[in-house]
Amino acid sequence: MLPKKVPKISAQIWRPLIDLLEKKITTACLRRDAYLVRVLEVEVDWLDREVAIPNSEASRKWVNAKLTTLNRKVVSLALPPPVVSRLNEVCHRKRIVRDAFFNRLFFLLAMPPNLIELFFRDVLNENWRLRVVEEEEVNGPFFQNTFYPLEPDIDPFWALRTGIELSADSRELQNYTDPTSGRTVRVMRGPSGVVEPANGVYTTFFDMPLRKHDLTGLSCYLPDWRIPGHADQKEVAELGRALLEEFEASASKGEP
Repeated sequence: MLPKKVPKISAQIWRPLIDLLEKKITTACLRRDAYLVRVLEVEVDWLDREVAIPNSEASRKWVNAKLTTLNRKVVSLALPPPVVSRLNEVCHRKRIVRDAFFNRLFFLLAMPPNLIELFFRDVLNENWRLRVVEEEEVNGPFFQNTFYPLEPDIDPFWALRTGIELSADSRELQNYTDPTSGRTVRVMRGPSGVVEPANGVYTTFFDMPLRKHDLTGLSCYLPDWRIPGHADQKEVAELGRALLEEFEASASKGEP
């Protein structure tokens, strides 16, 4: 239970998200901020772990600019200072736009499961739910929350995160030592060969719009090659053109 007086922080949340989340919280008979505290106690550590490589300053600025294009509402959140301090430290060190994190968090909590799955379609196998059940049914919150519903393990994205991990092709991942923490993490190579974090709840890019709204502003990690006009973006575009020309040349010669 939250203490009577807890400092409040402000976040600007995309209006459809806060409206949907409020409805879900009410239906579940929960207190929003008390629940968010429990979620953040888990998810801030995951944010730090998944965004294994800091964003560039160019990326941070671009995400912030895209976030401001959404119709947002200022929301006051009553969160304990240690939780806020930890979140601020991670966002500063990894150059994460804090409101981008809150908006993605609210998106994942508020949107219906079939829509969330659509945004993670490229990093989930078709039978990912079955694999999660078969391999993890006695682990994580699955067992705890099924048999002890009044003593829940608050870990809302456990199944999604596990599904992404089980779906990943280990051949595309490699070990990388974080120069800041010294921790070894799994990373992948982007289109230009630059190292970037493996796909995860906070690192998978939302590459399609929602009702014509660009969701780049919900990115906790954005590689530079996704920034229009950036040198890395131009390099990747040039690589794509070269591959296309090579393919067309081979096709014209009847080569397989």
